[in-house]
Amino acid sequence: MKLNLGRDLYLKGRIGWKGLSKDEYLTNSDYKIINATALMDGYVDWNNCGFITKDRYEESPEIMLQEGDILISKDGTLGKIGYVKGLTTPCTVASGIFVLRNSIPEKLNFDYLYHVLKSNIFKDFIQRNKSLGSTILHLYQRDLENFELELPSMEHQRSISGILNAIEDKIANNNKINAELESLAKTIYDYWFLQFEFPNEEGKPYKSSGGKMFWNEELKREIPEGWKAVTLGSITNCLDSQRVPLSSSQREEIKGTIPYYGATGVMGYVNQEIFNGDYVLVAEDGSVMDQYGHPIIQRITGKTWVNNHAHVLKPLANISCKLLMMMLKDIWVVKIKTGSIQMKINQENLNNVKLLEIPEDLKESINKKLEYMDSLQLKIQKENNELSSLRDFLLPMLMNGQVQFK
Repeated sequence: MKLNLGRDLYLKGRIGWKGLSKDEYLTNSDYKIINATALMDGYVDWNNCGFITKDRYEESPEIMLQEGDILISKDGTLGKIGYVKGLTTPCTVASGIFVLRNSIPEKLNFDYLYHVLKSNIFKDFIQRNKSLGSTILHLYQRDLENFELELPSMEHQRSISGILNAIEDKIANNNKINAELESLAKTIYDYWFLQFEFPNEEGKPYKSSGGKMFWNEELKREIPEGWKAVTLGSITNCLDSQRVPLSSSQREEIKGTIPYYGATGVMGYVNQEIFNGDYVLVAEDGSVMDQYGHPIIQRITGKTWVNNHAHVLKPLANISCKLLMMMLKDIWVVKIKTGSIQMKINQENLNNVKLLEIPEDLKESINKKLEYMDSLQLKIQKENNELSSLRDFLLPMLMNGQVQFK
């Protein structure tokens, strides 16, 4: 059987005039909405979803999510895939996402389709068929009617899915470990430098043991006596002059294995690097922020290419990349963005951000803790990259019979 993605399956998106404005997003509610930033490497980051009212959720029943739906981003970074697993809250999607549902379960194993959509087979299709909008790229429903796939037998589909699912499960478990390490790092940082319960000279929590505090006008909060504020520009080196954008066609010409980063993550792979080392990226576009109004922040290492939509920061002054990330997580985009039409975080505003200057002895102590967790996370991420490469290598060989099942 030949499957036509746009005609043979349930495929819906949010109707244009039902799009949500920013002020319609709530800080919390019983109804979630998924934007493209919540679509990760094949899964949905439920912690990065927005919240909306019941009325806004119920007005579009055709895109109310069900367990097992596949989501495809159709604006900006095209073809990001999310598999809806563990759905516990009523949830819908924003304008930039298609909802794909299996309407022929007797002929199609949806896990099999999910793996195909995540593979280079679908990515190459998008490169050939993407449409150019006024300012950003779009993927239209009619475009997906051009994607056809010859389906093997259900038994063969299940066998392929079983192998690839085992790899995906390992990747998912690694992601869970990394998320727990990230949560632990944040807990330690917050306890030490937001609550100021770092160990005093006697090894007791500073503030609750009577440590002296005073009001710092620059930071607009109380900090330990003798501490002060520092600008981000004095503890980092901003390498924005080295950023070089590449169009999608240019990236195709130098396609390779080195990650090409944008404001929200890896946009592709090239065979040349601009940076080689350890850096922190801060999204430049003021609209690229998490649900709490903080900019999207990324930790990168090794050979990379970064486009012109993310500031590249090299930490200085005995500050590790992990510590810098923790320090940046509480920046409010609204306080540092500029521009009247498209809000941006420019280099000047970023360099002028006021942060807490951590004393050297505490800096050394927190660095040791955070760098240990950071090294574990990087090791796990490297393993995930290798597993992803193995998965992508196996799929076409399993599909065309180059690799046989016993």
